[in-house]
Amino acid sequence: MGLLGMVINDLRLDANLLRNGLRRFALYCFLVVLAPTAIAQSVSDQEAAKEAVRVGDYDRCVEIAKEQVEKRVWNEKWPATLIETYLTIGRYSDALPVLEDALTRFGDSLRIRLLAIQVYRMNNESSKAKEQFELIDTMVQRSPWRYTGSTELVPLGEYFLLRGEDPKQVLKACFDQAIKADPSMIDAHLATARMALSKNDAKVASQALAKALKLDEKSPEVHYLLAKAWSSSEPERATKHLKESLAINPRFIPSLVMVAEEKMNEESYDTALEVLNEIEKINPKHPSMWALRAAIAHLAGRYQEEGSHRMKALEPWSLNPEVDHTIGKHLAMHYRFSESVDYQKRALTMEPRYIPAQTQLAQDLLRLGKTDDGWTWVDKVRTEDPYDVTIFNLKQLQKELDRFTTLETPGFVIRMDAKEAKIYGADVVALLSEARKVLTEKYATVLEEPIYVAIFPKQKDFAIRTFGLPGGQGFLGVCFGRLITANSPAALQVDSNWKSVLWHEYCHVVTLQKTKNKMPRWLSEGISVYEEKLRDKTWGQNMDPTFREMILGEDLVPLSKLSSAFLNAKSPMHIQFAYFESSLAVQFFIESYGMPAMLKQLDDLSLGMPTSDALRRAPGSLEALDKEFEDFIKKQANALAPNADWSKPTVTDRSELEAWYSENPKSYYSLERAARTSIQNKKWDEALPLAKELQSLWPEDHRVDGCYAMLSRVYRELGSAEDERKELAQLLDRSPDALDALLRASELDWTAGRANETLEWCERMQAVQPLRFDVQERRAQAAEKCERWDIAESAWKACMELEPFDIAWIEYRIAVALDRQGKSEEAKRHLLFALEESPRFTEALKMLVSLQKQSAPEEKEPEKKKEVIGQ
Repeated sequence: MGLLGMVINDLRLDANLLRNGLRRFALYCFLVVLAPTAIAQSVSDQEAAKEAVRVGDYDRCVEIAKEQVEKRVWNEKWPATLIETYLTIGRYSDALPVLEDALTRFGDSLRIRLLAIQVYRMNNESSKAKEQFELIDTMVQRSPWRYTGSTELVPLGEYFLLRGEDPKQVLKACFDQAIKADPSMIDAHLATARMALSKNDAKVASQALAKALKLDEKSPEVHYLLAKAWSSSEPERATKHLKESLAINPRFIPSLVMVAEEKMNEESYDTALEVLNEIEKINPKHPSMWALRAAIAHLAGRYQEEGSHRMKALEPWSLNPEVDHTIGKHLAMHYRFSESVDYQKRALTMEPRYIPAQTQLAQDLLRLGKTDDGWTWVDKVRTEDPYDVTIFNLKQLQKELDRFTTLETPGFVIRMDAKEAKIYGADVVALLSEARKVLTEKYATVLEEPIYVAIFPKQKDFAIRTFGLPGGQGFLGVCFGRLITANSPAALQVDSNWKSVLWHEYCHVVTLQKTKNKMPRWLSEGISVYEEKLRDKTWGQNMDPTFREMILGEDLVPLSKLSSAFLNAKSPMHIQFAYFESSLAVQFFIESYGMPAMLKQLDDLSLGMPTSDALRRAPGSLEALDKEFEDFIKKQANALAPNADWSKPTVTDRSELEAWYSENPKSYYSLERAARTSIQNKKWDEALPLAKELQSLWPEDHRVDGCYAMLSRVYRELGSAEDERKELAQLLDRSPDALDALLRASELDWTAGRANETLEWCERMQAVQPLRFDVQERRAQAAEKCERWDIAESAWKACMELEPFDIAWIEYRIAVALDRQGKSEEAKRHLLFALEESPRFTEALKMLVSLQKQSAPEEKEPEKKKEVIGQ
């Protein structure tokens, strides 16, 4: 039986143990009666020390605890408090004699023994730290019943986690039992949350922390852990808790580290360093502080400084795996996956079973396209830690990926759902091959290939492959340098042009590889959106009233700080605005300084030049660049519908709002509101002039529900098919993914006998929603009319993958398309399929007989024997 199993058995307390507990309680009551004053004083001092730690007055806590330790008060809490405080402020050597004295007095205390592991490690005495594991094993094996009380179960569980025991068993046997015995024990709730967060289980963590918050609303640790728990799913909520944590204790180091990490993610390195300087004032030896400084130095290209900071981080404990793991993790967050792999391997040489490094290494390898190695590490972590949510999700995803089909073409290995690959896989190959030719030549880049592309029919699978966890609903695709992940049309709840997404992501491949992943996010995103629009004028993003208002209002971010716009976004709309502004920044830079200047900037970044230095080269200073860009983008905003009245109501009261619209009937927003209201009320004659006025004010309206959509709806209701088609064509000349408009335009043209135009709309629908039977059927029919038999073949075969009703008919049409391309043998095969479904299918039978006759060799008359004269 394992050590954890022994403890689980001993949780079943027998009557003798209970009687012993009652005797101890009686003795405690007797001592309270004898010495009430001393105990009251001790409690008062404990509360004072606890309060000092809570608000960050660590020197005061040291003073109180040290006095009690020197008095030799028989209470393990005092040396424990003094040791913990010394560890917090980096006085590791001072903690050592306090610890060794405590071990002589409280050697049976699990809390003291766990602190011994930390203290010995942080004094570079790893062998002594290792001895503590052996001693604790002996203690627990010798007297397991001693450690089944509610106060001992939490440190016991923490010890088992250090040993690498199954976290779920630890949770059940230790933390849950402690809470069951004493629901008000906040330490048990916090231990549960810390364990869950280390396994990426935000759900369990948030549940435990909700209970902890009720027990202590003023705990900086509770708020910090809540910030960690909500950081992925609800950033605003996380920020609120992080601020609350620092409001309670401005010197709470974990929260300060989290702030520094967030500033690093925003590429606000100077601000991050300022926060790290504040940590240094509290603990000048803090390993994470020095590790983050090393990561920043690497990202800034100061490699000698990086090495120096790393050595400082390892100074207290030279075998600390967290240091290299932390450096690598933050490099990976900036797409430096190769460097992260090196750091995770360093961490694992120090501690081969360090799960965070193993998990990060697995994800880094998968993102680099080294799938065999990556999945091997996933299996290894899954074996050692079955609880880790990220690894569990990846393992489940691997089963799905095994069912994918693989398309290989020069430069690419593409993984797709098998059915989807048959429907539009050839289009994926064609588009990516075109992007490869155009973009590698334009950006003068030789890529490390192949590029791995994974297209997922389930959004959850896309998120797990991309982020390790479900979520990320706003993402259509992501690029890691050699790996592109994307949602297929089946995975999305909205219409989107998958071709524009793949073009965008492949552009990332080019620019990230050209800069060796050393470019800021805004520049990478800006170039990709910019290149989308060059490939197709309907792709990318365009100015609209919302973006205009944000540019001319308070939301414009200086070009030199654009990366912060992505991570400080207040809403999904602000994220979209960050993409749009970044694309205009790229357009401005290229139009102002030329494409050679952009290529030079990317080359400079690849050499490790800081972004600010690379940016200021062309304009001379960042201030000048920011000012020039501000003028440029505001000019673009003011050019949108310059004759429109853009005044907007500021009131929210309904009656006041109605009054404002009445008083400002020519405001663009008033006109739009009136047009929509008329359409909603089916007052078509009223809606028509309003929609036309909107069109005259902003003829470039690209919105799927804008003026052209209004006009087409009105004309449809008025029975004017030609006018309806004209307005639909105007909309589709500006929008890449207006599926409803595409369906209607194709219907009108098909009815009017315009096969070429119908086929054109259907080909565009192939880029938005190729998984609809009606789209593929009309595409096939139009292709036949246009005698585009290759497209007809493709479309009818796509219909076969979409659960058709009349299989025999579709097989027959495939055969016709094949025959018209001279593929008679393949056509015969499909005719046989049709006849298998419907043996009396006359047309199929006739065609099969005809093809058989055509392919049969001509029968020659047998030669007559010549008679020999005179024989």
